[in-house]
Amino acid sequence: MPAPVTITHLGGVGEVGRNCTAIEYKGRVIVIDFGLMFPDSSMPGVDVILPDDRYLLDHADSIDGLIITHAHEDHIGGVTHFLAKFETELYGSALTMGVAGHKVSEGRLDERTWLHTVADGDTVKVGPFDVEFLPITHSVPGSNCIVVHSPQGVIVHTGDFKIDETPVDGRVTDLNRLRELSANPGVRLLMADSTNADLPGSSVSETEIGATLRDLFPGYRGRRVIASCFASHLHRVQQIADIAIAEGRTLFLVGRSMLNNVRIARDLGMLKIPERSLEPIDKINDYEPGQVCVICTGSQGEPQAVLARLAAGDHRDFSVGESDVVLLSSHPIPGNERSVFAVVNALVGRGAEVVHSGQVKVHTSGHAKRDELKVLHDAVSPEYFVPIEGELRMLRRHADLAIEQGLDADHAIVVSDGSQVVLDDNGVRLANQLPHRYRYVHGSGDLLDADVLADRRAMAEGVVLATVTVNKSASRVLAGPTVVSKGWATDDELDKLVPALEAELSRVVGAVLSGDKAGFKEIERVLRRTTGRFVSHKTRRRPPIMALVQIAD
Repeated sequence: MPAPVTITHLGGVGEVGRNCTAIEYKGRVIVIDFGLMFPDSSMPGVDVILPDDRYLLDHADSIDGLIITHAHEDHIGGVTHFLAKFETELYGSALTMGVAGHKVSEGRLDERTWLHTVADGDTVKVGPFDVEFLPITHSVPGSNCIVVHSPQGVIVHTGDFKIDETPVDGRVTDLNRLRELSANPGVRLLMADSTNADLPGSSVSETEIGATLRDLFPGYRGRRVIASCFASHLHRVQQIADIAIAEGRTLFLVGRSMLNNVRIARDLGMLKIPERSLEPIDKINDYEPGQVCVICTGSQGEPQAVLARLAAGDHRDFSVGESDVVLLSSHPIPGNERSVFAVVNALVGRGAEVVHSGQVKVHTSGHAKRDELKVLHDAVSPEYFVPIEGELRMLRRHADLAIEQGLDADHAIVVSDGSQVVLDDNGVRLANQLPHRYRYVHGSGDLLDADVLADRRAMAEGVVLATVTVNKSASRVLAGPTVVSKGWATDDELDKLVPALEAELSRVVGAVLSGDKAGFKEIERVLRRTTGRFVSHKTRRRPPIMALVQIAD
């Protein structure tokens, strides 16, 4: 009788991003993906958010490998943070390992890992598991569906996917192999992408976007074209490049990740752009507008990316104007809409024409919609199902779809970050819920405590500091009380508020010094409480209040 297999969800269930799943058997662990998530406006100073790795730290000496499904940041972006703590081997497709290898080298972590490039259909022994890598279509080449052959049966982890029957590279999802597994030996558990589980129909094939772009480009003759897309969306880059070159344009690649990914893909022979059609961006002004096609990053409104810098007018090599057309070949990630359209508005304000997916079909999703999910479930026909990679509403909708497809209702298990699912001889069940947290990273890779983040949010209301200087015996005021503030009130308000507050503080501090409770802690307490009450009563605002008692001779 085999021991149980435990699956621990460390990120990516309940949100879009920071995907990470650990599978354990008899104390040995393999990890599928270690991605990151980008912060929203409520997380000031945060650079990225990582999976909670406390469970992995408890098994640090037992991790047999990190398997990466594909080269998107929400699946591969945390690899250097992972290897800084865990010395283990990496597995993935040629492009995935190319991107991972670049990150590993940049982080000077080469001695902590070994990169294993696997081909479609390969099965590799990783710890106690036989891991099979199947081709699956997504918006980045080389994406894999991971099949884990475990002592408790077959586990299928799709990673991100869609069912594209006409992909640019001809590499289709291996549904036939999934059907074979379903028939013999059967699939014990399916874990599948839920990002578009809310949406009816099927996602448009990537080749259809190429057709749209071919129709659009002739209308821009004599004008400069700036196309922005995900740097990992190499099929989109290939189609834009092919069309631009056919139109007699020279390509200018801009953005660090765009340059890196294109270089890696060209080295692997996965991206075919002739050298003669490429020029460095500092040569752009040597060409007439109609001879130029820029391919750049920034389609999600990222503040430091190329498109945002062009919108702000602070790119060092070129600027946008009335002769420019900006093709936003993407769709805003949920939560990014405001940032994206702020950039769009700024570009329009500079005279550029902006074309985006809300107007014409210049983008398609890389995630399966409901009809495609039905195809997957029919092919796999799992005994149990756990929806992954999505917000709670997406997970619930995907579970409902599985039930509609004939799965027993109690065999569809909706999990959250920290959930542990156990496979044993009695079935598959939700067994445990570990404490879970976001790992906020800022600056040079240091982790940010959630309390510090809460303080930063509070400081959006400003800050008020009250100080007083007393003698060593805390019996006499030597200077103050004085009030200093930032971001609390306007100058006109402060002219009235500060003298009134300082007078009130003088009164209460004097009362403390003449009473029985005189002491530094008591003085600090009344400074803080009096200032807080005054600020709240007079302005209906709640900025952080700081009190400082200084001691002098």
